[in-house]
Amino acid sequence: MKYFKLLFIIPLLSLTFCKTAKNTSVKDCVEVTKCATIIPELSFKKENFPKDWIGDYQGDLQIYSVDSIQMTAKMNLHVSKKTDSIYNWNVTYNIKGKEDIRAYELQIIDTKKGHYIIDEKNSIKIDAFYKNKILTSFFKVMNNYIVATYTKENDSIVFEIIMASDQKTKITGNTKFEGEDIPKVITYFVKGRQKAVLKKQ
Repeated sequence: MKYFKLLFIIPLLSLTFCKTAKNTSVKDCVEVTKCATIIPELSFKKENFPKDWIGDYQGDLQIYSVDSIQMTAKMNLHVSKKTDSIYNWNVTYNIKGKEDIRAYELQIIDTKKGHYIIDEKNSIKIDAFYKNKILTSFFKVMNNYIVATYTKENDSIVFEIIMASDQKTKITGNTKFEGEDIPKVITYFVKGRQKAVLKKQ
């Protein structure tokens, strides 16, 4: 099916999973979960999240423009245990000598599903999901979609943000092509990226 050549993550993962399946058509693998069980479990050191993330991490947050770094700010992430189900998740930004302290909490909801909540302590609670050393949240605020990730790499945590406008920039697909039903695809305008490599102190 030619429409599976689209370069976005869900169909790409679906095709990857299907390569190991016998008697499984590409059509059967539109959903990743249909084929996930046929992949042999990879062996790796299981991490005890968030316990293994406890510590102080510091680095520079870089905010990107098209072809350069638009702004740099000092960033600190402090992770510590508060109770068996709640961890302190304190984020501090230092912008031109002024500190912006965000005393968040990470609440454990369901470790088997990798489900957590980042409580901003101001009525905002953001669902976050932990998958193999990566904590991801995806939310919408003030007409913007935001994907935020924390990735554990040895003694560092890589923090990244992608921000996109919720205004539709293009709709393609939603038709038939060479006898196949092509799904509707909506793309959004990516407005910004941020990244920080936070090293454990």
